[in-house]
Amino acid sequence: MLSSDVKQVQQILQRDPIWSVYAIADLQPVFAPYCHWSVVSGEQGEAVILLFMALQPPILFATGDEQAVVTALAASPLPERVYVTLRPEHVALVGEYYAWVEEVHPMTRMVLAADVQVTMPAISTLVRLQPTDTEAITALYRQGGPFTPDYFDPYQLDDGIFYGVKDAQGGLVAVGGTHIIAWQEGMGAIGNMYTHPTQRGKGYARAVLGAIITELQARNVTTIVLNVDERNTTACGLYERFGFTPYCTFVEAEGVRKVVNR
Repeated sequence: MLSSDVKQVQQILQRDPIWSVYAIADLQPVFAPYCHWSVVSGEQGEAVILLFMALQPPILFATGDEQAVVTALAASPLPERVYVTLRPEHVALVGEYYAWVEEVHPMTRMVLAADVQVTMPAISTLVRLQPTDTEAITALYRQGGPFTPDYFDPYQLDDGIFYGVKDAQGGLVAVGGTHIIAWQEGMGAIGNMYTHPTQRGKGYARAVLGAIITELQARNVTTIVLNVDERNTTACGLYERFGFTPYCTFVEAEGVRKVVNR
């Protein structure tokens, strides 16, 4: 059975809320115009495919039983290009439709232990960022290098939590924030962490991360997750020291539609 009923989608996503936190947040009315849901529930099991169109290329997310995922994919209006977020068991299924562009990123979803409490860092150059800081954030990311965030969008500042560290001249040298927050469910995902290549090793990332977590907890966000590239050992170590633990592995990759000869 195919359905777009929000309650049914939410019920399936809540079977694995840590993995589905982004999709759960996308059920909020503000994101509804940018989402296409393909839902299957029946003898082959349950599955949800989400296409989130607010970013380019669109994000494709999958969860559920493998045969049901196959059926949901067949019913989805798959675009020419996507950026996938997939558990290992679903990679080959989506790979029937897409060829991966460049490398596939091995990722880990981490979740903050429930008993961890963080306090606001005492650093004078730490600032709460606003939508007016969009240009400065974008300019900082343009410094590039391995593991530079590539899915920052200004809308994330509108209802999200971003902090940064500024130098003596007022220039932004470190930044981090939330990808999404599902306020009603008390769930949030941290991301967009980046420090200027010449300013690393000074504790700026630790200060930014601590500030984000502190505000999330103060605003009753109790489920806090983040994604990290498994090859980014420095970031993995930082997150583990804060009390994040691995929840599952997955992959991220950009895909382009295959030409199917019939």
